Amino acid sequence: MKLSINGETKEMNFATLAQWASAELENAKGIAIAVNESVIPNSKWDRCALKDGDKILVVTATCGG
Repeated sequence: MKLSINGETKEMNFATLAQWASAELENAKGIAIAVNESVIPNSKWDRCALKDGDKILVVTATCGG
């Protein structure tokens, strides 16, 4: 299936957001993920089914200013 990750389309085959995050993110601490413009709490990543054409936006919190 094709997923858009931060604006870049990629061919991937993950059933859930948790599977994708586990495989693609080095560290999920300080990460927020939105799927199709809806933020998904990390407690629900395993229940968030991915489908062809989904748009995933990953935002990382950083300290400083």
